[in-house]
Amino acid sequence: MHSQIAQSQATRPRVSHKTKSKRRRYRLKRKKKFEELTAENRYLKGIIEGLISDYMQGPARALQNQEDSVAQSACQNDHPSFYLQDHQGEDSNFGGTTEWLDGLGLDDLPDDVLSVENPNNSLNTQKNTVAEFLKKIDEDVASSVHLTDFMICLDQEHKTIGRYSFPLSLVPTVQKIINVYGDVSSGSLMSSDVTGRVYLFFCATIKEMEDLELHHVTEEKLLKWRDAIKDALRINFKVGFAMHHLKRIACAYFGHVGSQVLQTIDEKLNALRKERARTYQDFKDCLAEADDFRGKSVSTGLFP
Repeated sequence: MHSQIAQSQATRPRVSHKTKSKRRRYRLKRKKKFEELTAENRYLKGIIEGLISDYMQGPARALQNQEDSVAQSACQNDHPSFYLQDHQGEDSNFGGTTEWLDGLGLDDLPDDVLSVENPNNSLNTQKNTVAEFLKKIDEDVASSVHLTDFMICLDQEHKTIGRYSFPLSLVPTVQKIINVYGDVSSGSLMSSDVTGRVYLFFCATIKEMEDLELHHVTEEKLLKWRDAIKDALRINFKVGFAMHHLKRIACAYFGHVGSQVLQTIDEKLNALRKERARTYQDFKDCLAEADDFRGKSVSTGLFP
């Protein structure tokens, strides 16, 4: 028996010390690389969680800021101005295992990153925020809209249309409204001296809708438009179509915010997929060996 073992050891090829050292360095290098990739994965996971959390909490903070802004504006005096400014450019207020290396797909991402069950990432939070803002659109509150909220020039030449006089910059908008919806002021029995200012604000609101793209819209702007439209509704102007369209814009505004966050998340996910593919290539030769030992003693195969 001893002679057989000795003979087997004699026929087995000997591995030089240099080869053993080389293999050991190779394993250490691979292990270090794997640890670095695992740490990077945790870092990217934290980024994604932070983005989703900021997105869910951002609109709520913006709504609170808007409430404070509206309350402050309501306490200020109205100071008419001939050349009035608009903030069109204003921004919206707004360790691992080798199993992680096997293949590609979103199913391998940590469940708690995208789970809707996570309180911090709950989709219900965002839905409630949108619903609350749409309720603000319907609220019958004191108007805080001022001349300074619009970019119109009052000392330019005017043109009379019906009972009202409009700056030339608003005339095309007024004519579009009349051509499509008729005389929206016909339901009001009040004097044109009283309603003229409200009509001016309403037409200036529609003009801004024509001039602005979605990425220039802000929550503050939406609430100013709400006030101008509701002022018109209060004096029996037939402008329900404008309120309906305002709600569409408000919904699109939140959709635009969401699309930006989703784009950022997609970029992070694409980076993770590429890194995962590179990592798989680095470790693919060792994965089969790891599978052979999984759940077994590392002496497996030593005694065939």
